[in-house]
Amino acid sequence: MPFLPSGKQKVAWFVAICLGTIAFGTSVARADGDICDPLYSLESGGHTIWDFFSHPCPPEPDETEPALPGIGITLLGIRPFPVLSNPIGFSSSPGRLLLQNQVENGFGGALEINGWLSANLGLRLEIGMMDFPGQPGQSSFDLLPVTLGVEVRLLGDTRTFVYMAADGGVAVNGQNAQNVFVGTSGSPYIQAGIGLNLWMLQLEADYAAILQPLGAFRNANPFFFVPVSLGVHL
Repeated sequence: MPFLPSGKQKVAWFVAICLGTIAFGTSVARADGDICDPLYSLESGGHTIWDFFSHPCPPEPDETEPALPGIGITLLGIRPFPVLSNPIGFSSSPGRLLLQNQVENGFGGALEINGWLSANLGLRLEIGMMDFPGQPGQSSFDLLPVTLGVEVRLLGDTRTFVYMAADGGVAVNGQNAQNVFVGTSGSPYIQAGIGLNLWMLQLEADYAAILQPLGAFRNANPFFFVPVSLGVHL
């Protein structure tokens, strides 16, 4: 049985730590007083939605616009947890193969290339590899996702901040039965989550879905999991 209850608790604790760290450990640009409210440009009126992405807080007269970080590379370690929940509502059937009941918590890694288009909006490309060991008597499940996504900075400055991210792409996947891959195919892959950037480190928790694991001929249900990653900026 997948770990669903503990997975939800991990994500809840992760979000709480993110918000707490930013609330007590960040000094950022000023909007109204000493603390920058990233929603200030929208709530105060008279601004467009782009004001939030381009600069959440108008600089003081003696401030200069900070330079954007440019292109960065991040090396990620990933711990993915299979789950049974399907909040997105993808079609599933009890009579189809359910990989979540055949595999255990996995492990993997990824390489991320990111760049900021503005102070609050960035793009990223990820290439990863994840392995879910099989439960006793079952084969392991491996996938190689290649995705393109966006990051939106919600709170913080350019070094310490909370962000949301969404990615989509293709995941090559298959079952590894005694080093022979079965059902290897490409499938649409999506994920979305929340993260925390702390100088050289990046923490992120996502909800991910492989829509057609093992290819159409295996007629498997979508595979859902929660990847929790720790990254180091190179």
